[in-house]
Amino acid sequence: MIIHGRLQWALAAGVLVFSFAAVVASLLDGGNGTAATTTTTSVVATTTTTTIPVPLKHVVQSGESLFSIGQMYSVKMEAIIELNNIDDPDKLAVGDEILLPQGSVARVAPVTSTSVTNSSLVTTSTS
Repeated sequence: MIIHGRLQWALAAGVLVFSFAAVVASLLDGGNGTAATTTTTSVVATTTTTTIPVPLKHVVQSGESLFSIGQMYSVKMEAIIELNNIDDPDKLAVGDEILLPQGSVARVAPVTSTSVTNSSLVTTSTS
């Protein structure tokens, strides 16, 4: 397992400290014959960014600019302006179709998935 973020490090450290405390508590129990059960839960989040090939044109949506479209497709705004012979980049209208340079790739928003793993540690002591 590869730990990437602060939250994941904190969770891993918490699980380790909690497990260590449970083992110490069971050793200090004095052998009174009781069973101690410790349940730990760990949450692992993974993020995957996917790139997909795109068509060579884009339909302008509300709130988009040539700069934001360039970022979306990993293309410089100047390349879009040059390819489409745009005189005034500020006069982009919703519904306009603009051509994209060859080899443009769309970035899809990262997808985060979370998995939960439960494990139990049972410690018993006898008198």
